Amino acid sequence: MKRANRLRILTTPLAVILPLLVLSACGQDHADVNVPWESFTPTTVATMVARLPGADSPSGTIRIVGEATINGRTFQSYKVALDPEHPQNGIELWIEKEDENTFTFQGYEEPGVMSVVANQPHTIHTDGPEGVPEIVTFNATSTTFESGESLPGTAVIEYVKVSDDETIDTAFGTLSGVKHFSGTVTLQGEAAPALVAGTPLDVEIWYHPSFGLVKGDMPLLGVGLDMAGEDDCGDPLTPGFNTIRKVGVVQPGGEPFRLSTYDCSGKFNADKNTHAKMLLELRFADDEMARTTTPPPVFETFGTILGYFPEYLTPSSLSIFHPEENGQGYTFWYALVDQAAKNIDGDDGISYRIEVEPADYMTNAVRATARIFYKVIPVP
Repeated sequence: MKRANRLRILTTPLAVILPLLVLSACGQDHADVNVPWESFTPTTVATMVARLPGADSPSGTIRIVGEATINGRTFQSYKVALDPEHPQNGIELWIEKEDENTFTFQGYEEPGVMSVVANQPHTIHTDGPEGVPEIVTFNATSTTFESGESLPGTAVIEYVKVSDDETIDTAFGTLSGVKHFSGTVTLQGEAAPALVAGTPLDVEIWYHPSFGLVKGDMPLLGVGLDMAGEDDCGDPLTPGFNTIRKVGVVQPGGEPFRLSTYDCSGKFNADKNTHAKMLLELRFADDEMARTTTPPPVFETFGTILGYFPEYLTPSSLSIFHPEENGQGYTFWYALVDQAAKNIDGDDGISYRIEVEPADYMTNAVRATARIFYKVIPVP
């Protein structure tokens, strides 16, 4: 079976659990770069890696692409694109975030293919007590656009919060303060895919207050989903102050980690005459290595188009970006630059960047988190 077809078969069960990916409080721009990592915003892009039967591990993204009004209620549309061969494909989830722990789910659409619309929106909470079973019955109508055929279906979700504070290994390192949910999803009715209809599908979900869903498993289908990183460019084309940020992993022999104002805007529109504040935090991704005082085997650069600013890494027992990890015995490494580039001739804009390259002798992955606060100027 082709990968695209397998992804389509999994659309319905995945759509039931994917809303946790984006449940979080709204983030904001900060003139102070020394603040915790913001939660998912309308400009955030999460990078995911899907685990499918066999050797397939397609990567994709999740982002907000607009709004949908259904039965007079407005929901944000979150595009989940997990087919790298056809990145324009994917599903759009209709979600309204009530607060940090509550979301309302109306359904989803695969543009040009099908839609699944709930008979009534359903609200799910993540701040309930541990060990208390919850049941959600999601009645919906599935419509195929080409044929116009509409069929009824039901998803019965039974789940329990296993833990409110776990430390787990993820695709971008060990994370603490993670909520663990366990349960089943049973699809019923004419709209249910024949492959899974009537069969309780075991689901394991690990949810982080800032990142959303960081890991998910559906063992019976042999599939899973891992968050691999996140970035946010803010508003890089509108004159004024802007913040960009990124978290990811530098692997031995892998690609450099890079946060750049040019990559965000496609223009050299950062003001060289106004100080840019640039902060980098490094930590070994491995839990055991993170508890050592070994410096990360990387080469970091804070620079402009061609030049660079002097800096050095300083160890700390406290995380600025990820305070939920404090008290775990980890060592975090920091570099901070607060500089402009007034020595560059001309009135044109420039680019500010933070890069982290793996050293040739690197054997353990390093997580990198960075933020740049700068001024955008108008350019042709």
